[in-house]
Amino acid sequence: MSVSLRPSKKALSIARTLHVYVSMALLLLMLFFAFTGITLNHPDWFGASNASSHTESLALPDFLLPIAADDQDWQEAAAHWMASQWQGQRQQIEVSVDELVLVQKGPGRYRTILLDTEMAEVQVESLDYGLVAVLNDLHKGRNSGGIWSLVIDASAILMLLFSLTGAFLLLPQSRRLKRSLGYMGGVTAACVAIYWLSIPG
Repeated sequence: MSVSLRPSKKALSIARTLHVYVSMALLLLMLFFAFTGITLNHPDWFGASNASSHTESLALPDFLLPIAADDQDWQEAAAHWMASQWQGQRQQIEVSVDELVLVQKGPGRYRTILLDTEMAEVQVESLDYGLVAVLNDLHKGRNSGGIWSLVIDASAILMLLFSLTGAFLLLPQSRRLKRSLGYMGGVTAACVAIYWLSIPG
């Protein structure tokens, strides 16, 4: 006895509408994640492992002179100045008698600001890994902030919806459904075989 998998016309209509509009909403995001999947897998091809470095030294402002490195009020004033000057936050700054350090990480970049109390100067070192590294970090959500993390979550949910509605639309088409299930089973089996046979344990 055969079991019918044919959904109602209304359900198919809803699924088709969702599938079409979600696919258009996801088009650029899917292209982005597909492209950056390749750049993440082969970072050397695109120079994403190489950083350009820039270092500069800056004098302290007059209101922080003379330096009182062991004075808590001076340390707080210096820390707040660093946070304001480089768009950071006070709690990000590590304070000691010898130095104050602010480390800033963003997609594809890394910057260290060091206030040397003995040299009475600020040293800024910036590393820039380029556009592809920015895209790679956005793919991973690395150093990208909470808002971008929500974008990744929303993209994942929409991709699930896109895939499930596509599979749902195949249910009334028994011949295509069987063929598609065969393709899915073959690809899944190949991935499992690759995992067990070629990936180090």
